[in-house]
This record gives sequence, structure tokens and C-alpha cells, in this order.
Amino acid sequence: MDSPDTTGAHAARRAAFIITSHTDVTLLERLVRILLSEPDLHVYISHDTAGEPGVERLAGERCHVVSERGGRGDFTQIERVLRLLRRVESDGGADYVTLLSGQDYPARPVSDFVDAAYDAGDGFLHHFRALEPTGDWSLHEARQRYLYRWRIFWPVSPRAQRRWHWVHGLNYLQPLLRFNLSYGTFRVGRYHGRLPEGITCYGGSSWFTLSRRAVQYVLGVAQDRHDVMEWGRTSLAPDEAFLQSILVSAGRFRFVNDNGRYIDFADDGFGHPRVLDESDLDRVLDSGAFFVRKVERDRSATLLDLLDARAQQ
Repeated sequence: MDSPDTTGAHAARRAAFIITSHTDVTLLERLVRILLSEPDLHVYISHDTAGEPGVERLAGERCHVVSERGGRGDFTQIERVLRLLRRVESDGGADYVTLLSGQDYPARPVSDFVDAAYDAGDGFLHHFRALEPTGDWSLHEARQRYLYRWRIFWPVSPRAQRRWHWVHGLNYLQPLLRFNLSYGTFRVGRYHGRLPEGITCYGGSSWFTLSRRAVQYVLGVAQDRHDVMEWGRTSLAPDEAFLQSILVSAGRFRFVNDNGRYIDFADDGFGHPRVLDESDLDRVLDSGAFFVRKVERDRSATLLDLLDARAQQ
């Protein structure tokens, strides 16, 4: 299937947002209400069963809700995304599908973003060659994520993460094993050193917008390439490389190399984005981003009101 026609007024266009959420259903409801203000747009939510209850109240004609197990740093996020993409396809598909979290929020009118998606070829997909020194990550970090086969052993509390953070230093002393506590669990990786046939490792942002033909290609690989799925399941943080590696390696898609978001990563040693507030407004607007991440209902309340007011001007 070719990319949708990007000429004229984009008549009869159909877009979808898929959302993986965990906390604050009230904030999620506010996000959904803003998204659905755009006609012919559908929302598909996967809410963590361990998260805040009550998400079922958001279900409606254009908002589809499921509850399922969440996770961080493992293949759970990719599995949730794949199930949502299959649901979009089973409902007739969408010209473009965008992944958000429940703590994202539009920085500009949703219609601006939809217009931009239709002018973006196969969508917005931030990517770079992860296993080359010119990438956005250190080569050491990329190799340990995607050239090792990882196994989860036990959960680790935030307090224990900081107390035992020194364990990461063992990763620089020998080449065969890697240790990680950054995603709420203690994990051990064993060196494997190979990628699936035909796959080049590309890293990038977890958040994307994909054309329908890109979505269909990903779902085809997920169904037919068991080796690619096994690589994803045993990698660390596969949500930052799985889709990029599949789609960019294919060599048949044209993406805008950007995720369209304003994110301020806090310098806490664990790569967590900072919660934004009204002091970030000028930087958000100057960035030209379509969405901000991440926000919270109370700490970001004034910023959200300001963004809503600007969107209605």
C-alpha cells in the first residue's frame, strides 16, 4: 500500500493514536478529550493492570480501551504496541498511527499535527545507527543493550536502585556479562554478539508516527520473523530500537527523523524525563514540538492550561 496522498486538503483522512498508560486516569481523560476534538480520529488505549483503576469510563465510539500488564525496559511495551496496531488494522486501519503515553500532551493544536503527519512521508521516526560511534548513545551502552541476551531475576525498589547503582561498574571490568538495575528489576545479560539476518541496529525515541504501510510491514515481520521477535524479547530497552531496526533496515520507507516531542531528560543517572511545568512554556513553544512529555496533573496544571489556551487562539 502506498503512503496516503499528501496533496490538497487531505480529504477523508483517518488517523489514530495508540496510548500506553499507567497512572492518573483523570489526566488521561483530559488527553483523550483533546485528541478526539479532531474529526475522524480514533484513540486506542492499553492501560496497565497495576495502574490506577477506572480507565473503562473512557471507552466510547472512538475510544477503545483494554487493560493489560505493563513493564519497563523489556519487551512488554513492544507487545502492547503490537496488539494496539493489530486492533487498529482490524478496525479498518488508519493512514497514520501515533504512539503516546498517558503523560504526553499536545503542545499545538491536534489538527496541526495531523496535517504534519500527512506531509511526513511514512511518518515521524527518530533513528540513528546504534552500533556506530556516531550514534546518539555511547557504543558501550548500545552494545550491552542489543548484543547481549538479557534475563530478569527480581524486582528492585527505587531506593535499592540508588544503593546498588555501583553494580553497573562491573560492566566495564569484563566482556561476557552485563548487569542492570535501571528499570525496576535486576537483570543479567550474556554476550551474544549477533543481530537477526538483514537487520541493522538503529536506536531512537520510543515515540513515533507511522504510515499504514509501515504499520503493516511491522506486523508482517512480527508474524513471520521469529528470530527478530526473539532478539527483541531478550534485548534491554527494545522499545528504543525494535521498530527502528525493522523499518529503517527495510530501506523502503521515508521518515522524518524526529519524534515531534519536547522532552527534558533529567540528569538522575537513570534517563528519566523531568516533569514539566509553566517555567518550560517558552522552551516548548520555541522547540516547535507537537507534544510535550512528561506531564502530571498537579505539577503541570498551569502549563496544561496555557497550552490549551494557545491551541484555542
